[in-house]
Amino acid sequence: MSKKRDTKVASDGGPEFTSAGVPWSEVPEFARADVAWIDGRHGSAESSLPSVDVVPVPDILYSLPYLHEDRPRGSKAMLDAAGARARLRDVRPGAWLISPFTGQKWAKWPSGDVEWLPADIELPSTLQVGGAQ
Repeated sequence: MSKKRDTKVASDGGPEFTSAGVPWSEVPEFARADVAWIDGRHGSAESSLPSVDVVPVPDILYSLPYLHEDRPRGSKAMLDAAGARARLRDVRPGAWLISPFTGQKWAKWPSGDVEWLPADIELPSTLQVGGAQ
């Protein structure tokens, strides 16, 4: 049987603790935007995007490899991907963003996975969602 836990909320509306267990109030002001992106405190994008019937999923997303050979690697890329997945969680395939954490481009593939895109790939501006502010 599971117990119902009361989750305390920070002043920004997010959880009281970061994913690393640090109280949100102890995160230095200069680092809060990055920590918020990494932890997904911004939530899923709420911008209204055109339906797949109006603007289909871009063809390039069907032909690019999921794990592109030029994709960023390492811990910073993994943290950036976590923020992008949180931001694109509830939006349609083909939606994309530019990360405020690294400036990298991320998109939601037709499969629903969120993956990195090379900077030279152009996607419709009508499918771009804002990064977290």
